[in-house]
Amino acid sequence: MLSKITLLIVIGVISWLVVTGKLSWSNSTPLKESFSQFVEQNSADKYVIAELKTNETFTATKLNNVVKDTNATISLVAHYSYYIKLAELTYRIEDGVVFIHVARLYLLTPVAFDFDSVREKCDSLLGLDCEELFVRLKQDMSTDLINKGRSHMISNYGTAAKSLADNLNGHFTKNGYGRYYKSIVVNFATEGSQSQRQFNYNDSFCDKAPCSLDIDVDKVRELIK
Repeated sequence: MLSKITLLIVIGVISWLVVTGKLSWSNSTPLKESFSQFVEQNSADKYVIAELKTNETFTATKLNNVVKDTNATISLVAHYSYYIKLAELTYRIEDGVVFIHVARLYLLTPVAFDFDSVREKCDSLLGLDCEELFVRLKQDMSTDLINKGRSHMISNYGTAAKSLADNLNGHFTKNGYGRYYKSIVVNFATEGSQSQRQFNYNDSFCDKAPCSLDIDVDKVRELIK
């Protein structure tokens, strides 16, 4: 009699643990797999010098004369990267100033976004037409993000110019040529205002006389290439 009571108690405890989720007959951790297949591999000249993160919202509407209109929205966090091509850089060195002329600032495509940040919202009667609008938004999203990134480019020229100047100054300084110039000027040909941005780095820039004795202009030009 005691053994039957003990067995019932054990069964009851196990059942309670299973129901409450504290005990599982199998491992509840999902198994993950990944598989990569190279499609194409190429060399590239894409030197990223500016990045921008934004909250983007895309909306589509389907008008309805009988019931209320359907409005679908997808929001996400987008990551825009802007780059230059080193092969397109031109320069000159004049009176202790390095002038850098950039032919063009490019948007890196496709535009990246945080998948975890994607939110879908639909306002309609009984969910009618929501799926159709979500499909349309997703089909156009890649192109829409590119268009958004290009429209944001105008606000990134300043960041891009400073980044390029800082990086070049770091490169020159690391190689022992920081004392041969006092500032770097960056100009982008594609910027509408055609402004020149000057960044000063070396307050102890030497005068022309002592510098002319040991400066190797050709070596500096080699570093800029």
